[in-house]
Amino acid sequence: MNGRRKPPREPREPRDEPPRPETSAGDAAPGSDRFADRVGDTTRLDPGPARIPRHATPPRAPRSPHAPHEATNKVEAPSFRWPEPENRHLAAAPGINDQQLTRLRRGEPEPEERIDLHGMRLAEAKPVLAKRIASACARELRCLVVVHGLGKRSPTPDAVLRDAVPDWLTRGAVAPRVLAFAPAPRWLGGDGATLVLLRKADRQRGSTND
Repeated sequence: MNGRRKPPREPREPRDEPPRPETSAGDAAPGSDRFADRVGDTTRLDPGPARIPRHATPPRAPRSPHAPHEATNKVEAPSFRWPEPENRHLAAAPGINDQQLTRLRRGEPEPEERIDLHGMRLAEAKPVLAKRIASACARELRCLVVVHGLGKRSPTPDAVLRDAVPDWLTRGAVAPRVLAFAPAPRWLGGDGATLVLLRKADRQRGSTND
């Protein structure tokens, strides 16, 4: 030692430190990595409802008690063929051959009932024809003659009623009851009438064979 004494150090001023939060007995010790220890006191969030209610499904319309019965009784109209495309009054459902059409044109089988539409308006004649054919099928008649005239009294050059009959026989509720139709022979009215061969009642939903 050289005998010199070091000068005494001046005392340092204490630094201001932020006060530490007081901890309770249940808090973690200093140095804990828990999130709650770092952020201090927290408020628990409301978890809300346990389940989000779904939107109620709109109720279905009540099913008609007659729906199954109607669907069962629904009959599709057969697809008719016209052997002579220019002659709309000669047609047959599947299962009727040309020989059967030829016999029908000769009046075989002989018509059992006459439906006279001559002089009626279209709006009046159509439901009459449908009703009469339904009645004939219910009575198990085999052949009808539909009288529609030649349209000579029509205000137009066209035979409106005569031209409408083929469409009525091949469409709608009437079609499943019809097997074939053809122009009537002269002794039954000629071109002013149409012979209609009806399907048997027990075959209206089955085979179209004679």
